[in-house]
Amino acid sequence: MQFFIRLTLLFFSVTMAGSYSNHSFAQTLSKEGQDQKAIHDYLFDSFVAGRETKFVGSGRDHGLKEVTVMAETREIRHGDEVLLPKGTERVAGLFRHFAFHGNHLDRIKEVHVFPFSPDKSPPRSQQVTDFYRVQMPSIPLSDVPPDRMKIRFLMKDEEATCRIDDLVFIAQKQIPPEFDTIPYRDLGSEFPRERVEINIDTNNELSIGGSSQLQRERWFRMHETPGVVDQSFERWALERNFYPGRGAFKFNPGITRAWGNWEPLKERADKPGAADLSFFDQYDAGVRHRNTIPEFKKIPFAYCFNDWPDFLSVPLVGRGTPKPEYFDDAAELAAAYVEDQINDGGFTSEWWEVKNESSVQSEWAHHWKENQGIDGWGLLADFHNRVADAVHQRASEVKVGGPSSAYMQVQIKDFDLYRNQARFIEETRGHIDFFSHHFYENALMLGAHERRGQGYSNYLLGRYEAILDMLRAHMHKADNVLPILITECGSLQNGRQPSDNWLRLLAWNAYLTKSMQRPDQIDLFVPFVFLHMSWNPYSGDAAFTPKSDRKKHKTIDDFEPTTIANYFELWRDFDGRRLPVAFDQEWLDVVAVHDGNRISIAVTNMGGRQIAVDLSEVSSRLGIGKATQTRLNYHKGEVVFEPEHTVDATAIPVDVNETTVIRLVANKPFAPAGVLRQDRWYATNTAVKSDGGDKSFIVNTDNAETVQHARLIIGVHRQGGVKEPLVVNFNGTPIPVETGDANEFSEFFAPLDASVPPSLLQNSNQITIQSQNGTTITSVQLLTHSK
Repeated sequence: MQFFIRLTLLFFSVTMAGSYSNHSFAQTLSKEGQDQKAIHDYLFDSFVAGRETKFVGSGRDHGLKEVTVMAETREIRHGDEVLLPKGTERVAGLFRHFAFHGNHLDRIKEVHVFPFSPDKSPPRSQQVTDFYRVQMPSIPLSDVPPDRMKIRFLMKDEEATCRIDDLVFIAQKQIPPEFDTIPYRDLGSEFPRERVEINIDTNNELSIGGSSQLQRERWFRMHETPGVVDQSFERWALERNFYPGRGAFKFNPGITRAWGNWEPLKERADKPGAADLSFFDQYDAGVRHRNTIPEFKKIPFAYCFNDWPDFLSVPLVGRGTPKPEYFDDAAELAAAYVEDQINDGGFTSEWWEVKNESSVQSEWAHHWKENQGIDGWGLLADFHNRVADAVHQRASEVKVGGPSSAYMQVQIKDFDLYRNQARFIEETRGHIDFFSHHFYENALMLGAHERRGQGYSNYLLGRYEAILDMLRAHMHKADNVLPILITECGSLQNGRQPSDNWLRLLAWNAYLTKSMQRPDQIDLFVPFVFLHMSWNPYSGDAAFTPKSDRKKHKTIDDFEPTTIANYFELWRDFDGRRLPVAFDQEWLDVVAVHDGNRISIAVTNMGGRQIAVDLSEVSSRLGIGKATQTRLNYHKGEVVFEPEHTVDATAIPVDVNETTVIRLVANKPFAPAGVLRQDRWYATNTAVKSDGGDKSFIVNTDNAETVQHARLIIGVHRQGGVKEPLVVNFNGTPIPVETGDANEFSEFFAPLDASVPPSLLQNSNQITIQSQNGTTITSVQLLTHSK
């Protein structure tokens, strides 16, 4: 059975003024695109003039990373406001962070940003004595130009002062001097649709990880925990078959400040660094859980500890990172909280993450000191082990894990980041119960296929799968095979303009269809989507925002749905039992399920051409009476939701970056008689660098004689793309591997695959791979299907 046969797609670049271009073909920019081009041109033509800037990268990767908005030394007192230069408010949305250099900046409690976030403090990502960095707040939608931007400072001690020397805007990824038109075009619309036939095996169900059920509760989650929002929101989500997924519990300020009729958590007087656990005698940890709807009390979800109390943490750096000498005290505090939540609320989360995004320096302070001989990753594994052991002692049924990774660019520094992740897998063996990771796309993911030769560096063109395969292969090597939780994914883009919303939606949808194919590995998938966000009410990640005609905002009637709410509508009843699918198309993901009468098919198109899906074969075979489609798409500058409607089963439109849901209703019920079992078998050596010679891998399988279909999947990374074919031998027999358009990438990191005749399979298989110098074979696996 062929799941992914890589075909080289005919591809043409599209040009217009300021775009990345090779051919001349004009497309009209959307209204948003025209407005954004005006802001971009203002930034480079006017705003940066005379200001200090920092450009990084070269060639196509060259761009603006930082601009010093204001360079003026000021003494700051509690409540002081700093008015920013005129025009700053126009360009703010292009940047991810703003930051100050100065002195005593550790004295700052928080800052408020006018006019974008006057009442809420945006989260800080770094705060030390001489540097303070804050996330740029979401920019509200408005038809009128915003007021001039200003910053209000609030100090921890109202009598304290600090000094600022400048204000710097920092981009997530460098901003190219030439305006990027890709987010504002209907990509691929200048070409005829490419026909893609998808075959569905209705004689067999597909079993992955021992089950043919889709197990909807794994995949259709939101970044909420029970009882956080009003029950009216929870009912709305439940009606669409979405469930609580994951939340963060911040010790500081969650229980270190008095939010109710209880005394805040304090340090023990007789034991520095230890929390006074008598706090839990008077604290009610179950209020929210008791207030959730009854249905959500039965749904397992994930929680994440973060922002540990100051009295046991490294000062300021790392968002509450416990000091090593207080690891056991921190672990006891975590265990006591879990136990108290069970006692007070009747239940706790099934999965507890130890520390949010602890793979990065801004969250785990000990990573900062690795150049001083401090082993940040070793300490991280040790801390996870101690917390897991302590929680298990008090609540043995609760699963504990991590590292809740961010920035999964594991290839950095010749796979040094991957080796850290591999160490974590090894050093937590026997203690933790799962691994968790986060994957985010930045703005340069829109039109990913068009960007493949321009420094594309995100995950949805194969990198996601390649990374998961590396981690899984090393779990087998370390004899520590545990479930993976994707506890955040989505977009790093600020804003609520159509292109911002489209980036979020396509990221959530694409990660979802890819993840749903791995129930043997992934136990929970949680996109970074909220019902509403009280701390950032106009965030683009929220399905609802407050109505402007009222001051009170509590129930769902006080809010209005956003474009993001259509994510819930697209998927509201996608469920059933899995069916095998086959197709010949590059950069396509398909998941098919049935309920005995109806087939539901999710299709994600990450390629560069708009396609027309042809389901005529299965339609004819089953006597399909009707084909329907539900679409959530970007068209002519707007995100468009099309509820379920009738379509021609021979030509169902799916645009570039679109995920669509198609349904086929049979004239009479059908019941697949057989079951096709899918298994993944990994070689245990990973991140193997090529020197031009043969590299050998051993993949062991069980019951090779029962395999009906097999594919060899090779994870490949190479700067500059794969310019030469891989020479592969499988148990001594040459196997041709299609490289597709891998030669067109400025950095290729994705799986390549090939069909393997079942007659070649043995229970122990030797695979030799010869690849171009500079290539890293990231993992090798066999994907088999057996009756």
